[in-house]
Amino acid sequence: MFWYFRANFFQTNDAMRFDTVKENLGSMECAFLIIGSYLRFKKSGNIKSIFLLFLLFFSFNSFGQREMQFNHYSPAYFDSIRLLVYDTATEHYVIEAHRLSGENEIVIDGQLNEPAWWKAEHKGNLLEKEPFPLIPMSEETEFAILHDDENLYIGVWCWDSEPGKIIQQLSPRGTSAPDHLMFFIDSYHDHRTGYKFVVSPTGVQVDELRYDDIKRDNNWNGIWYSEGSVDENGWYAEVKIPFFNFRYPRDSTQTWGFNLMRNISKNASRGQWKPHLPEWDNTTRMSQLGHIENIRNIHSGRTFEIRPYGVASFSESAAQNSLKTFSFGGDIRYSPGPNLTADFTFNPDFAQVDADIFEINLTRFPTRFKELRPFFTERINIFNTPLELFYSRRIGAKGDILGGIKMTGKLQHGIEFGVLGNLTGKSLFSSSVQNVENALFSVMRVKKDILGSSNVGILAATKEDAENYNRIVGVDGSFMLNTNNIVDFQVASGQTEMEYDHNMAYNLAYVRTGDLMGVKLNFDRVEPAFEINRVGYIQKEPDRGWNKWIGLFRISPRINKYHIRRITANLEYENKKDLFTSRYIDRWLEIYPDFIPDQKFGTVVQTDTGERTISGGIKEANNFETGGDLTVNFINEMSVFAELKYFSDTELTGSYSGNVIKMSYATRPLSLGPQFAGKLSASKGTLYNFDQKYVGSQKSLSADGEGRFMHNIITKLQGGFTKTYNPENENDGRYFKLSSNTTWMFTKDFFIRVHAQGIFGTTYYEQKQIYNDYLLSGLLSWEYQPGSFLYLAYNEARFDILDSGIDRNFDFKNRTVVLKVSYFFSI
Repeated sequence: MFWYFRANFFQTNDAMRFDTVKENLGSMECAFLIIGSYLRFKKSGNIKSIFLLFLLFFSFNSFGQREMQFNHYSPAYFDSIRLLVYDTATEHYVIEAHRLSGENEIVIDGQLNEPAWWKAEHKGNLLEKEPFPLIPMSEETEFAILHDDENLYIGVWCWDSEPGKIIQQLSPRGTSAPDHLMFFIDSYHDHRTGYKFVVSPTGVQVDELRYDDIKRDNNWNGIWYSEGSVDENGWYAEVKIPFFNFRYPRDSTQTWGFNLMRNISKNASRGQWKPHLPEWDNTTRMSQLGHIENIRNIHSGRTFEIRPYGVASFSESAAQNSLKTFSFGGDIRYSPGPNLTADFTFNPDFAQVDADIFEINLTRFPTRFKELRPFFTERINIFNTPLELFYSRRIGAKGDILGGIKMTGKLQHGIEFGVLGNLTGKSLFSSSVQNVENALFSVMRVKKDILGSSNVGILAATKEDAENYNRIVGVDGSFMLNTNNIVDFQVASGQTEMEYDHNMAYNLAYVRTGDLMGVKLNFDRVEPAFEINRVGYIQKEPDRGWNKWIGLFRISPRINKYHIRRITANLEYENKKDLFTSRYIDRWLEIYPDFIPDQKFGTVVQTDTGERTISGGIKEANNFETGGDLTVNFINEMSVFAELKYFSDTELTGSYSGNVIKMSYATRPLSLGPQFAGKLSASKGTLYNFDQKYVGSQKSLSADGEGRFMHNIITKLQGGFTKTYNPENENDGRYFKLSSNTTWMFTKDFFIRVHAQGIFGTTYYEQKQIYNDYLLSGLLSWEYQPGSFLYLAYNEARFDILDSGIDRNFDFKNRTVVLKVSYFFSI
């Protein structure tokens, strides 16, 4: 009723009231207002209604986003900036790091009131990256850098003429805040690797590793210190980063790559100290940073880092009795130098306190879950390759991890390496009672920097389980031809104990980046016997492969007027040849006794024992996919997206063709300042039903919303509905997902999270079948000192089932309670 009232008010008042409404509504309210206006128009047929609806949709200007005329700046102004950026003879973006003397002590409190901050060199004059490239930011920013023997300090003064609009939001670590600063640091100064640190006015942290110039690993969690404060002049950030987080040369005097970016939520702008030229692609590259100079006589200060932990847990399930366990273990990290790290673990800290989230998955492939376990997330990027030959969540999936070792480092001459080994089995504290897998996992990786920003590497991995194994080896490389042209390749072999031929995979990709236009060409060949899913991850069925050629062209002009920031269009074409084997078809004949493949695949022959096999027929099929998508980004960060694809495909029932159309509307993200945000998506198209082996269709609608009800309470709501249809266009399936996730922050290091979710599935094949899953999860998290945590988690799952006379409602599936305490200290 509230939203309908607002929509009705909007329609029956004059333009002055419209301006008042559009200035005071948030983006989510705007979306509801649009819907309400549309419904009112359908009911009344009022022409004024639809006119105001479109005016609101295309002109809505939340948060007072300023307008900017580029003609106020002459071409000579932009040329002068480009001249400074491209001048390699003289570095124009340099700041001196001020060395602290023994009596100086920096207290990280966000106040920046120590005298050393004013003795240091100050830099500023940030230029916008978005939405108006190279224009001075609307607010001034200053920063200074200090260091002592073991730490780097960064202080930033974010001046603001409207400090009341600075959003002081508390959120868990790893969550971007509307107003924030980003620091990019290339400590090794190789113009290809580095770190990103993010801090908000409340001191909330985000960090990630950067490698191969443009690639990122957000699993990494450094140990550093940050605080922020706000007053009548703006907000301030004070950061301390111990040198043990970095890899750097052993030189007595060093130069590091550095850049600073500021995000201002009130006008949806972001800018950098060393400018980001609009002709570049959108990524901040490690090869395009400014410099910190005069870093002298530093050392990491820590040789050993020790992380002991203890876990007390209670678990029970419908399949086993309750079990109470207490376990302990720990990790030891030995760092003899800034470029070499060895991790040892005993009964490692792999307690999974956050439950994996359900998804609606109508494909034949399992959902890929994110790695959350600390031992694997630390510097795991060294094992990344174009084909995911190593996926760490395979380790421990079918057994307890008894112990492990990991070594990573970067040597002279640009050689980087990683070695990982884990042994799984049944632990003394195991909650597993059957099907425990005794296996050895090992991975070895070596990369060599060549030709400036290019590299080549090799990876070998294996899983050895009694007489079974999965052995993988691959060679890969990435060549930066110039700033905008990149070529990546990989050749790999994945073999199991079956030792079938045709177990290779090949990948070759060319990428042309750029702000206005981009191109991607990709060749991908995966042979039928290429198997890596016991160690790595690939969406592939055993004994089936493909050849693919993919071409994509992107054009994304900046508009920056008419309330439109940018329009991005992608056109894509894919030619695919499916590669089948007789083993693949025979496996389907065995799994599904009544299944008869299309006659073009051969004739089904049945032996005297009843075994069915395929004889003759084709083993290749050509298919294609073509289409494109269009995204309109508005000045206020709202966006509209549309996609259309037409394709052909082949399954064992025969070849078919189809199409998919998707549309979505997104408000300005919560991370950019509004109190409420959301996204509404709809899609329809052809669907192959793998359960029933026929071609049908599906329609889907999803809505994601999130709200910041107070500065320390964030709630997310997600809903999704999918209906599937058989070839006669009769409804044969209905799937619904609903979830809520509320995080209540007490401090930036202490929060409670409650998550509730349900997946509801109903199919109408020969008879009605229902299967619903429910999950309730609670988590208390307290980082009582950097690197030291206390977790208290509760997870409970239940289900409904109605199938062939089985009628069970909200039955118990499993329950887990976990208390985990870990402690970090160093020597």
